[in-house]
Amino acid sequence: MTHGGPRKAGPGKKLGRPVKADAKIAYGTKLDPVVVEYLRQCGNAAATIESIIKRSNAFREWLKSRG
Repeated sequence: MTHGGPRKAGPGKKLGRPVKADAKIAYGTKLDPVVVEYLRQCGNAAATIESIIKRSNAFREWLKSRG
């Protein structure tokens, strides 16, 4: 017995939960094998990379320059 089939969004609507305004964006890049080895032993590679970048002087200067 069917109950009407799959859900369909109405005009101007999307199915599912709305995206958060501060949602993180997936990003992939190639890294040196030694760096990958280090990140694997850290546990949470994304948090490690984000932490290191946000503490860098270059990132802080860039952040100031964008306003």
